[in-house]
Amino acid sequence: MAYCCDVERKKLQNRINRIHGQIHSLKNKFNDEKFHLDSDPYETIRQLTAIKGAVTGMIASYVEHYAKGHMIEQIKNGSQADAEAQIDNLLEIIKVYGK
Repeated sequence: MAYCCDVERKKLQNRINRIHGQIHSLKNKFNDEKFHLDSDPYETIRQLTAIKGAVTGMIASYVEHYAKGHMIEQIKNGSQADAEAQIDNLLEIIKVYGK
């Protein structure tokens, strides 16, 4: 299981690094004195949408990893009530962050 976790951790770290790069690029754009808020908004909106998509993708990837790995083990080793609580928690996460 350690290898699997290491591989998944590396994938998540790569996603974080990409998101960080996207945000850093947008921050630099806003810090540039040549940038005007009243200029053509489409490139900025495209960048913001890309960041939103990357974050949403990371949330989905993390939830999938948690559900397939850790959650299954917890359900196998716990009681029926524990299993139902784990499923309820996962469904709540999906409801809140799946928008």
